[in-house]
Formats: sequence, C-alpha cells, structure tokens
Amino acid sequence: MTQIFEERARRLPFAFTHLDDSVRRDVAYLEATDTAQSFGILYRPAKREPKTAVYLMHPRGEFTRHYVVPGLTARGYAVFGHNSRYLNNDTHMIHERLLFDVAAGMRYLKERGFERIILLGNSGGGSLLGFYQSQAGQPPAQRLNQTPAGDPIDLSTEVMPAGDLYIAVAAHLGEGRFILNVLDPAVIDEDDPVATDPAWDMYNPANGYRPFPQSSRYDAIWLAGYRLRQRERNHRLDERARAYLAEHREARERMRQDGFPALDWGVSGMIARKARLGRYMTIYRTLANPAYLDPTIDPSQRPLGSIFSPGDPIIGNYGPGGLARLMTPQAWLSTWSGLASQADLPDTIRHVAIPTLLVYADGDCDIFPSEQRELLETSGAQDKQLVDLPWADHYLHPVGEEGRKLPDPRERIIDLIVPWIEDRIGEP
Repeated sequence: MTQIFEERARRLPFAFTHLDDSVRRDVAYLEATDTAQSFGILYRPAKREPKTAVYLMHPRGEFTRHYVVPGLTARGYAVFGHNSRYLNNDTHMIHERLLFDVAAGMRYLKERGFERIILLGNSGGGSLLGFYQSQAGQPPAQRLNQTPAGDPIDLSTEVMPAGDLYIAVAAHLGEGRFILNVLDPAVIDEDDPVATDPAWDMYNPANGYRPFPQSSRYDAIWLAGYRLRQRERNHRLDERARAYLAEHREARERMRQDGFPALDWGVSGMIARKARLGRYMTIYRTLANPAYLDPTIDPSQRPLGSIFSPGDPIIGNYGPGGLARLMTPQAWLSTWSGLASQADLPDTIRHVAIPTLLVYADGDCDIFPSEQRELLETSGAQDKQLVDLPWADHYLHPVGEEGRKLPDPRERIIDLIVPWIEDRIGEP
C-alpha cells in the first residue's frame, strides 16, 4: 500500500515524496501591503546557512511542495515555495495584485538575511515572475498604475526587491497568450456551448481531423485562418467584459448624482442593484489547439494531446471545469485575455535584464519550441540562454521509451541549473 501511495504522489504535477529529514522547514504567513494573506514554506539545508535562496510561485498552483526542493536543498540552497492569495481559484485573479504577494515573499527572504535571490518560474510561474521582475526593475514612478479593467493599482510605493537571476522552466508565454492558442474559434454563440461553425471546427474531418489516437493534419492556410479567428473570439470576449464593467460603472456613477435620492424607488432600486451586481463570464471550449493533434505543427518530441485533458483534448474542450471557465470581467482581462493581459511574458521579459536561463522540456504537449525561441529573442538580458531538456513532459516526467532510458528529468534539471547558477553568483 505504501508503494502504491508513493507512486501516486510521485505523479502529482509538482509534489515530491522524499525530502532529507535534516532539511529545516519554516512556515511563513505573509501579509501583502494591500492586506491580502498568503503563505509559504522556507526550506533550509542542514548544517549551513546559505546566502542564496530560490523563490517559487505560481499564480494559483500549490508550490510549497515543488519537485525542485529536494535537489536544490541537497546542493545547499534555501528554497521558498510561496503560494499566492489565489491558490486553486483564479475566478477573480488580478495579476497585478499577485505582484504584491511576490513582493511580500521577496521582502521576507531579504529580512531573513538572504543576499541573493533566484527567481525560478515554472509553468505559469515563469510569466508571473517575469512580470514581477519587469516591474521591480522599473523606477517606481514608471511602474503600472492600473489594471486592464481600469482599476487603480499603485506599485509606485511598493518595496519590490529584485531577483539576481531569472530561470524559466517549462514556462508558457503567459496565461493570456496560452488561452489565445486554445480558444475554440468555431464557437458562434457564447451562450450556446455547442453552437459551432463547421468551417473552423478542428474536429471536423473536412478540416483535417482524424479520430484520436490517430494524428490529424491541418492545412497551413486553414490554420492561419483558425489563428486569426481565435484572436477575433478573444476580442469579442474582451468587449463583453468591458461592457459588463461599463454597465457597473455607469450605475455607480448614477448613484453618486445629486438627484439620485429623489428618484422613484423602482428606478433607484434597480440602479442600486446594477451598481452592486458582480457579473461573471462563463467561457466554454477553451482547449482547442490544433497542435494537440497535429505533430507537424511546431514539431517536438511531444505525444498527442494536452496535459489538461486525458486522451483526446476534445474531452477538456467540452467537459466540466476547464481553463478560464468562470471569470469576473476584471480577471478575464487581467489574467486570461491574450489581448489585454499585462502579464504577457514576451513583452515583460524585454525588461528583465538579469541573467536569464530558459529551459524547454521538449516532450511538453502544451508549450512549443517556437514560443521558447520567441522568449530568447525578446529577452532584455545580455546573458541569456535557451536549453532543451530532452524527453521530458511539462511536469518533468519521462516521455516515451527514450525518456525512460535517461535519468529522471527532475534530477537532470538540478544538474542543469545548478552549474549555471554557480557560474554567475558562486556557491550558495
């Protein structure tokens, strides 16, 4: 029974099953400057007090038991796995507010006496920490002052310790850019989840689809039109979000007008209800990337499918749950809109000047080689490098028979990043 439990735990996306008993664990409960609460675990190796800490956070993922912790602490590094205020729930995630959580974690590490901090952005943490570093490196007066929804956000007075190195492991281009590639453009009515335009349905055999697990083949001209229509759907969702926000603001403004108290209750009551109403957007069919089924699109060592759906990704596209399924308008614009989000990594990484290492797992179903090349090209660092991790999936599990012949990818990543770190800032 114990063996079965350990095997299941090993396959959890970011968990680890064994950590040296001598590693010290300090639980930290933090309060951001806007009073939001978050927590993390600081792992410190035994018999030494390192001056270098590795910082981890994902926008909503549980990172206090991340798979790099055992390997990095064994090499003498402290590791702080920090969970955000939005743990396991991004329905009202405002990415700009996440920066307050990261800043609180960075200040905590500085207060603990760490002289050097390595930002390790894994998966969605890559764009989050790139977003943070891009703002931390700006003069305070030039930092962001509002969210994409137009709400004020004051980073000018925030103490934002900068990282010394930036490492992105299996990192996508940002949640907005990710959703832009997976929005189903065949949706013709946001209020009717099955209404479909067959001309742009990736599951229509006339467009190149073959039943899973066969691979599909999509024509390049059709694919270009598909990508264009994904952007058009994103734009329509942005417009819906902004319309909801405009209706809300108009009602609030009417409540502030001098004549409001004199209005008939039937009128004023309805205005007041609209002013208080919290609207939500239900967004269906958000897992429709033709590259999931056509391996000739941005070729890599990936298997068919997506990490978000067992087997054929049509299950995740139509099934319960799903990416960005239920969002406030503010959260849609800030986090998941590929056109509005300010956490777009190819944009923010331009302002990340610290040494940068990009690690691409070449068996990743959801992240593609061209995206990593884009990050390398747009990075603002003079010292920057892109390295492939062969035969590894998004969670750094082995891919296929070739992957099983090699050492565990979670061991290989430590062997890869530690020398890179030591070449730049010395031993921990």
